[in-house]
Amino acid sequence: MEIVKSIVYGGLTESLASLTVFTSAASADATILSIVALVLANLISGLFIFVHDLGELKGEEPKRAENKKEASVDRYNELLGQRKNLYLHAFITIISFIVFGLVPPAVYGFSFHENGDKDFKKLIAVVVASLLCITLLSIAKAYTQKSNTFVAYFKTVIYYVSSGAVCLVLSYLAGDLVKKLLEKVSWLEPSSNFGLHVQGMSVQKTEWSSY
Repeated sequence: MEIVKSIVYGGLTESLASLTVFTSAASADATILSIVALVLANLISGLFIFVHDLGELKGEEPKRAENKKEASVDRYNELLGQRKNLYLHAFITIISFIVFGLVPPAVYGFSFHENGDKDFKKLIAVVVASLLCITLLSIAKAYTQKSNTFVAYFKTVIYYVSSGAVCLVLSYLAGDLVKKLLEKVSWLEPSSNFGLHVQGMSVQKTEWSSY
């Protein structure tokens, strides 16, 4: 049970984040290399934040019950398990974080490896793969919550899948909007030529600008 909890804790949030970054970059017509680089950069930076949050969760004191009828609440125990197994939890959550975070760039990269063409069907394949991961992780989360009915499982799955769908749509619209706004800014055009005039001397764009 604690292993399943650790997999869910590390993979579920990162699946949503990685899908969001991928979708926004793809909708902005970024190159294949740029999209993969952005998702990987988000994964690496997010890993440091994730480890920091895990440490804070470990140091968080359980909330005491206000009365005898209520039980004390230990978030660490609810999300991962017994605190004495911290190193096991940390190892599994980090592996899960990396594996599920790599799903979008891996599917995207291998899909475009042969022809490098941005096929809309291949973008859909990445989205489907990510949503499938989110679905499986949400089912596992419902299992760790000891859901006993189909309705309880269904509510958990719908909550996280719908969250992923909303993030998908919003990130796609945001990326497309930013792209259109930047296209209207003339000084960001790569073809623009400019010179610096210092004491009557004109310094034109050098060969290094092509890089």
